[in-house]
Amino acid sequence: MVEPSPDTRPSQTDLQTSQERYLAYRQAHHEERLATRRRILRWAIRVGTGAFSLALLLPALALRSLTREVQEVTAGDLLVYATGDKAGLPVDVAAIDPAMAVQAFPEGKSGNERNLIEIVRLAADLPTGLVAYSAICTHLGCTVLPRLSEQGYIVCPCHASVFDPAADARVVSGPANRPLPALPIEVSSDGVLRAAGGFEGPVGPA
Repeated sequence: MVEPSPDTRPSQTDLQTSQERYLAYRQAHHEERLATRRRILRWAIRVGTGAFSLALLLPALALRSLTREVQEVTAGDLLVYATGDKAGLPVDVAAIDPAMAVQAFPEGKSGNERNLIEIVRLAADLPTGLVAYSAICTHLGCTVLPRLSEQGYIVCPCHASVFDPAADARVVSGPANRPLPALPIEVSSDGVLRAAGGFEGPVGPA
């Protein structure tokens, strides 16, 4: 058997150096694995914290929306134009001719679309010639047209329900099964128009 020459045998120093390199490699690899685990753990904690915060926030938002006060038209509310160049200004009763209609909101309550009002002047006499109804159709809740038909009726453009403002907004034709609820109104000596109460019936579909 041929034995290796002394020159080809690894020295004790070489063996020690190799072992140190191996141990250093294992230590570096172990530290890298620990660093990766720490990053994953921090990420998981952030995700968990965000999910927990969201879980607390969503019920709070839902509760806030449920408890938010819905502003409805009430007695004493000043009626203002709902659309057009005069939107937000007080309704000018003198500017409403007989057989004419305008739409209005109670001042400061336009955020509730169910407060939209159809004001109709039936005759020259005031205040008896002036009536007001909900502008929300009782069929499916569409908004009625701001102008009267040639026959003097209130018309819903969605499904052609027709209401007679001279007869307590009764249904003349169409799928609606009940009149538009009336809104009591009052006109002051200076022509300011105010609500004298709330709608006399449920607004929209019921």
